[in-house]
Amino acid sequence: MLHKNILLILFFLFCTESVFSEFPFKPVSPYPSEYKQFWFLYQSEKRLGEEEQIYRPFFSTYTETKSNYKYRTFLFPIFYSEQTDYWRVWSFLFFISGTESFHDDIGWDEDTLSPLLVWGKGETVRESYFGFFPFYGGMRGKIGYAELNFVLFPFYTSWKHKNYTARSIFWPLIMWGGSEVRDDLRFLPFYSQKVHKGKYERYSVLWPFIQWGNINQDKREPFSYLMLWPFYSSKSSEYGNMKAKAFFWLPIFGSLFSYGYDKRTHEKDLNIFFFIFQYGQNDDEDYRKLIFFPFYGYYRFAYKETRFLTPFYFRLSTDSYHLKSSETYFIPFWWRTNRTYVQWGREENYYKLWPFFRWHEDRDGNLTWNFLSLFPIKSEIVERIWDPVWSIVEYQRLANGEKRLSFLMRLYTQRWSKDELHIHIPFLVEYSNTPEKISYQFLYGLFGVEKDKEKTTVQILWWIKI
Repeated sequence: MLHKNILLILFFLFCTESVFSEFPFKPVSPYPSEYKQFWFLYQSEKRLGEEEQIYRPFFSTYTETKSNYKYRTFLFPIFYSEQTDYWRVWSFLFFISGTESFHDDIGWDEDTLSPLLVWGKGETVRESYFGFFPFYGGMRGKIGYAELNFVLFPFYTSWKHKNYTARSIFWPLIMWGGSEVRDDLRFLPFYSQKVHKGKYERYSVLWPFIQWGNINQDKREPFSYLMLWPFYSSKSSEYGNMKAKAFFWLPIFGSLFSYGYDKRTHEKDLNIFFFIFQYGQNDDEDYRKLIFFPFYGYYRFAYKETRFLTPFYFRLSTDSYHLKSSETYFIPFWWRTNRTYVQWGREENYYKLWPFFRWHEDRDGNLTWNFLSLFPIKSEIVERIWDPVWSIVEYQRLANGEKRLSFLMRLYTQRWSKDELHIHIPFLVEYSNTPEKISYQFLYGLFGVEKDKEKTTVQILWWIKI
């Protein structure tokens, strides 16, 4: 079979974040803010239509009122949740997760997935389910199936998809199922068949040693394949436009030697000594691959491109209609990302020299950099919550025109804009100078002075004002 470099693709998906997030998780509007801070432990910010509170590092909350969007964290990444009036999502260590969706016709649909417990509910009994894996239970409308049930898994399992129904005993060894166009039978390792009329026929005897079949029967040029594992496998098209052969194939490692070609797409592939040397190209799909593992690798598919030197240095790029990006990683010390959002005309830049320095200029025009950033990979949420706990220097230039500078884990913080200046020194001084008034507070009100255009007020012992 024609082999693609799956490891490089997985690395690309793992190391790149979502590039079109619909909602922010922090204040980003250009409006003036009401800001409060106590050391690195607490900060509160309000802008028109946005409100955020962080009790660092334990809890944070952000609300955007226009869409009623809410984002919550607890000791992130241990727990986070986000929701609107129409959907809710939460995750515990990205290991246990829940989703809820609102439908105009049936109301709320709720699902919870975990390694052992799964449950969900809808407006009818049919839409509700519960499972305590592996003992007993089922799911509805998940992982591509309309219904999935199990009893003492893998002793008994059954599933449905559209008109197709299947059952299994000691999965995956014994299975049978079918519909009007499908007929499946498996009694491993002795015999198996998967037949879909007009699409494919797959058979095996003494699996995995002998396998053969015909696929793509509904396409312009069907294929047939044969595998005598692990020594030999082949795949060829009905009219001879495509052929592929592999010798001594092993899972994960690939083939000791394999080659293939496709005349219609001008694709060529060659692997020598498993994954050590890989070469491939396809003019129709703009596919190129040249790898001398672990020293050098180049992989391109359509508008995505990956290069690596040793397993530690990677360079990824994307050049599409919506996004142009370039990312460089020297794991774990150096991370660089540049993204241009073509449809918005905005740019994002990120640099991290771990564990010393982080620089991030986001697509909304906010600039943040800090000295000491101990989390070894890029994660804006983790960095926003945790970095102030150990930062020596922080600087922010925000889209609303405000600037912020802090030293020594926010033992001193200064905020200023064209017309305002604020200084925070925890337990000691709060100073504010705005066009409306000037105020000083010592020891959070033990003694304070506030002066506006009409009068001067003196505060003594927190509650006495003169």
